[in-house]
Amino acid sequence: MNTYENRFEDCYVLLDGSELKIGNHSLERVWDISNGIPTVVSLKNKAANKEWFTTDETHDWLAAANRKYAFFHSSFISEDKVSLTVEAAPDDDFGVAKKHLRVQVSIGYKNCTVQWTHLIYPVSPIIRSFIRVTVKEDAVLSERAAAEELPADKKHFREISDGYQDSYPLEPKHCGWKSVRFVDVTDDFDNLVHTEHGLFHRRERRFVKGNLIFVQDHLSKEGLTLIKEGPTPLGYLRDADSDFFIKGVNVFTTGWGFDRNDLIKHKTLTTYGSTVMLWSGSEENALSVLNEYHNAIHIFNPEKDAFIMSNTWGDQSSDGRLSEAFLLAELEVAKQTGITFYQIDDGWQNGTTANSVLPGGAWGMGYYKHNPDFWKVNDRRFPNGLEPIIASAKEKGIKMGLWFSPDSINDFENWEKDSRVLIDLHHKYDIAAFKMDGIEFTSKAGEENLTRLLQTVLEGTDGKVFFNMDVTAGIRSGYYGQLQYGSLFLENRFTGKFGEWPNYFPHCTLRNIWMLSRYYPSCRLQAEFLNVHRNIELYQGDPLAPSACGMEYAFAITMFANPLAWMEQTGLDEASIAILGRMILRYREVQSDILAGHVLPIGDEPNGTVWTGFQSIRSVDTGYLLVIKEYNTDREQKYQLWNLRDKTLQLECILGSGRQEQIKVDHEGFAAFQLDGQFKYALYKYSLV
Repeated sequence: MNTYENRFEDCYVLLDGSELKIGNHSLERVWDISNGIPTVVSLKNKAANKEWFTTDETHDWLAAANRKYAFFHSSFISEDKVSLTVEAAPDDDFGVAKKHLRVQVSIGYKNCTVQWTHLIYPVSPIIRSFIRVTVKEDAVLSERAAAEELPADKKHFREISDGYQDSYPLEPKHCGWKSVRFVDVTDDFDNLVHTEHGLFHRRERRFVKGNLIFVQDHLSKEGLTLIKEGPTPLGYLRDADSDFFIKGVNVFTTGWGFDRNDLIKHKTLTTYGSTVMLWSGSEENALSVLNEYHNAIHIFNPEKDAFIMSNTWGDQSSDGRLSEAFLLAELEVAKQTGITFYQIDDGWQNGTTANSVLPGGAWGMGYYKHNPDFWKVNDRRFPNGLEPIIASAKEKGIKMGLWFSPDSINDFENWEKDSRVLIDLHHKYDIAAFKMDGIEFTSKAGEENLTRLLQTVLEGTDGKVFFNMDVTAGIRSGYYGQLQYGSLFLENRFTGKFGEWPNYFPHCTLRNIWMLSRYYPSCRLQAEFLNVHRNIELYQGDPLAPSACGMEYAFAITMFANPLAWMEQTGLDEASIAILGRMILRYREVQSDILAGHVLPIGDEPNGTVWTGFQSIRSVDTGYLLVIKEYNTDREQKYQLWNLRDKTLQLECILGSGRQEQIKVDHEGFAAFQLDGQFKYALYKYSLV
């Protein structure tokens, strides 16, 4: 009999004959491995004694799959299993993740070997899964089965014909679902979160675009959340057209990201991740477990997750002003404003990019072909190297970061060369953050090579660096695709003309943080604030103009993310320098504590004219509130707070114009806040009375 057992804390994997079990104190998944392809048996919430799956044969399963396969692909996975082994060991994903049990199930088939990997975290009701396929040298892979062409009036009967990475045959009959679709390419899009919801119906078939699906059994109030760990729909590769497929009461994680031709070319490729997590009760509980997932794959680290970065690009001088004298002057002002990280954007390097003020630059790929010394320090702009700048920053207690664009050519074939460049820059200059830009995936192989680059740099620097992953353009990883190694550089916004008009409005930045924070940790978002006194004439007569909001307000709305001073520090007037110096000094005392909490939106969705804000939950009885009043004349507004029903809160105003010292929260969670004037805010620390 085939047996295997391994444990880490309360996590375990058990192989006993025909059954494979992976779980911990909170949940357990079970598969039958007696057939060629593992089949789904059970998903159990141990705390609630709730079984989520049914093994009964039903008419709403897929026509293309003979059984309730755990995964399936018609081109290279079949019933002809020749071997199966299980191995497991603790892992921490290069020091970034909570330590967990990594289980690798290796299944040999006629044409390929599948490494079916599962990650289970102590106590947490979360399991993540990936499938890595290696094609054999003598393999003959079948063409994808041609999908039946349906007439136009029957298109709604279309279903998966080639494959899926994970399957969830739900047992409860009365469930609802909610999907969340994210949008990146933020140079062109500013509505970043979209939701859709419905009920499961036996005859209904639906392809769903979105990284998240929340499912709740309306009778028991138990829930599960499914995550597709991949890009947004703007980053789909090959013929992927969805993240999930729903047929009846069955949910499938779709879109491998590669096909038989990719596999023949690259030999080994890995699917996007598929995650399931369990919860009970309300949306608050569902979002709490989602936050637990984010904290599991990326442990909060104040050195990397709570900072204030400055980058000159926001003033639109491009690389035209970069020089030793300019950067030394910048650092002098940055010390006064309280900046903790100074990042030199495009232009520090010897090679020229297409964004330079100089003509003839490269972009995205072919950097080494364009200039073999592309990533050496530009000795024309910095004849003394970066050493004087690094020394000045160190003397001022400011950490340094650099812009970098990995070479996308031929699926990032130069990833090892690029990783050595970054490791050398860290060791020579103590660079602690790299903004990764110009990324363009053309295949799943490119995405995997970029991930190898990031992991190699982490390993080569003992985890001392992190990455600001630019999601403003190109085909990239979005919000949920292998981005646990750093923060997201969310958007480029400018008071000057970006195209034909300026595109920086503080309320739009606020809205994007507010919308994302429900589903994504705000400590991993960089949110820009600009020099609001530039280009005032371009906003003539606009009551929501940056200058109408003011510098203090522009900074304040970014405080529950990582504020990004998207500006030249030397362009600030004395009053703005004084405002930022005062605010940042006080904010830094609490920034780590705020961002270490579970940050959630409160108030109304920002549009420039409402009361809105954030709540950071630090414990059951402590946290922080950021009450924000936009262009609005009301003196008082009721907010529904999270997890504070029928409580009385003691308030300490840390920044802003709040005067309240205590508030009562009613049985529905509402509390009233007051602020005088417009574009006002109050940052409170709260505790239960």
